[in-house]
Amino acid sequence: MIEGMHLTPIGDGNVLLEPGEGIDPGNHDAYLTSLLEYLQQHNAQRLLYDLKNIRIIDSVYYRWLTALNSLCRISGIELITVNMRPAAAYALAIMLDKPPPFCCALDIDSTRMKSDVDRETAEKTADSEGIPASEANN
Repeated sequence: MIEGMHLTPIGDGNVLLEPGEGIDPGNHDAYLTSLLEYLQQHNAQRLLYDLKNIRIIDSVYYRWLTALNSLCRISGIELITVNMRPAAAYALAIMLDKPPPFCCALDIDSTRMKSDVDRETAEKTADSEGIPASEANN
């Protein structure tokens, strides 16, 4: 386990990250290597970062999320934040002058619906292009 994080594979290439009290967003270098190893071992396609216990996203926490997003992006993993509190969303919106580089979703279920829609779209596109369904999501 990684200090300050609870990681859970939840199926379909999704890994849920629940930050704990011990996480230090100002020291993101302490987490990134171990986190990447975990994600690769579990063949993660998406990292769902649960923000339900994060009251405010300040500049330090935002830099942590952008560093995490960069790590995910270069590894072919999509970072999606979920369960962001209204106060945290408001603080983030005030701080930014452009959209964040990571995806935001209401909750975990909405990310699963999105992945189902993406899968169906890929299968329809593959079918219309004559690609076997088994290769549609690759």
